[in-house]
Amino acid sequence: MGRTGARSWLARNTEGPHSLARIAVPFSGLKGIAMLRSLLRTPLVRSVPRKACGPVAGLAVILGGCAAAGAPALAPVAHAASAAKDPYGDWVGMLVRDKGSNCPTKEESLMQIMPGHMLFSPETGTLVLRGVPDRKKQHYHAQLVLPGNKNHPVVLVFEAHPVGDTFEGVYGAADCRAHITLKRPGK
Repeated sequence: MGRTGARSWLARNTEGPHSLARIAVPFSGLKGIAMLRSLLRTPLVRSVPRKACGPVAGLAVILGGCAAAGAPALAPVAHAASAAKDPYGDWVGMLVRDKGSNCPTKEESLMQIMPGHMLFSPETGTLVLRGVPDRKKQHYHAQLVLPGNKNHPVVLVFEAHPVGDTFEGVYGAADCRAHITLKRPGK
């Protein structure tokens, strides 16, 4: 993609009121590619609007943040967003048995929150509890109803609420009650 192609792609994919700059200013030569790779490996937690990157135009705009080559003081301060303000995405943690004998506590569990629905998978297994998140009330509920013996359904329930930059949750089944603290993956 030539310089004009990159700029037109940049214009198409970064315009609008909610867009963030997500592409590097075109570098030339192998030295530029090496510099771009090192900047891409730099972890940035917080996104910065494109307008904030204007003063450092021509340096590098990487993954929604300003990264000035050779001047890291111009990069944004990274901090974790609270779970209440930004609940969307993946959350992982280990269930801890409170009571019961058949609790899925051997491997990590996964909660995934999207604007229209949420999923919880104990031990990241084949059982997936589904629900609709209520961000305004900070109420996150998912359940799965399985057919049981003699027309008695087996109900699996998960409830969670944000606490700081984590979620605290409770998992319940007929033979298990467990609690969990969920964090963003890699934290």
